[in-house]
Amino acid sequence: MKSPPLSPYGVFAGQLFQYSANPALIAFESPPISPQTNSNTIPSDEQIAQSCNKCILLGGLSDGPIPTPYAKLLEKKCHTLGWSLVQPILSSSYLGFGHGSLSRDTDELVRLMDYLVCHHSAQRFALVGHSTGCQNSIHFLKWARRDIVDRLKVVALQAPVSDRESHALTPGDHSTHLAHAKSLLSKNEGEEMMPRSAFWAPITASRYLSLFDVDGDDDFFSSDLTDEQLSDRLGHVGNIGRETGLNLLAAFSKKDEYVPQIVDKDVLLKRLVSAMNGSDDEGNEEIAVREAVARGLMLNNANHNLSEGDGDKEEFVEAVGKLMEVAVSTVDNVNG
Repeated sequence: MKSPPLSPYGVFAGQLFQYSANPALIAFESPPISPQTNSNTIPSDEQIAQSCNKCILLGGLSDGPIPTPYAKLLEKKCHTLGWSLVQPILSSSYLGFGHGSLSRDTDELVRLMDYLVCHHSAQRFALVGHSTGCQNSIHFLKWARRDIVDRLKVVALQAPVSDRESHALTPGDHSTHLAHAKSLLSKNEGEEMMPRSAFWAPITASRYLSLFDVDGDDDFFSSDLTDEQLSDRLGHVGNIGRETGLNLLAAFSKKDEYVPQIVDKDVLLKRLVSAMNGSDDEGNEEIAVREAVARGLMLNNANHNLSEGDGDKEEFVEAVGKLMEVAVSTVDNVNG
């Protein structure tokens, strides 16, 4: 028998738990453990409970747990700082995204966080989104229940790219498929499946339009959106951050293969960050810049999931760790 490769993105020890009964959904939490404990030792209930800081890792389309090559590095950083790493399965994980929506994802993330607060002693959260997980993070900030949003102190967007612009790079008659999806939606048949030729995975007309139509529900990061359109989609980030102490990192890959080559990635990242920071409630942009909630990070040698460039995974995880440190120190200063 030919030996299969060892788990390429790492091996994780922790607890698997069910956070929702209907639908049945599970998540995996790996908490920090003492230096004397073997890294593959199953943590106890007490160890799970002692970690009040939870970092949730969300992958992109077709991903599940362990979605990225930096997952193990992120776990190590979490443990160094006293955080747990939580990796959920949502209804949209793997191929479930094709019949899902950002709203469903947000509802399920709220269920997960409620469970962690009630049963795993969670007090504050970080959310690290890869690819379409970035859309989840932005949507969550606007539409999740406010008491849960208030507990979210760090959001990291890794590869916040446009699915619409990425899809346009692939072969196929996309305009015909968009017209077909719009026709189904106009007849209240948005949950009908698209033809096999429309996409590589089974997908409903509604989700097809959400991902690939201009102004779709997932259309947060497209380079052809005007500054006003970006502000409409992203401006809530700054408002929420200034109210709750949230900090956001937007990490873009200079060699992201899912971004059209004609797109100036440096300019796009600056526009995304500017739209997120926006202005304060009185429209003062200078105050918004001085009290910036969102900050950009350009990874010059990185591809989409940070699997190729030397040091990219480490640079990103280190930047996320600094925000988690700030989140804890800020709370400690307030309590002190």
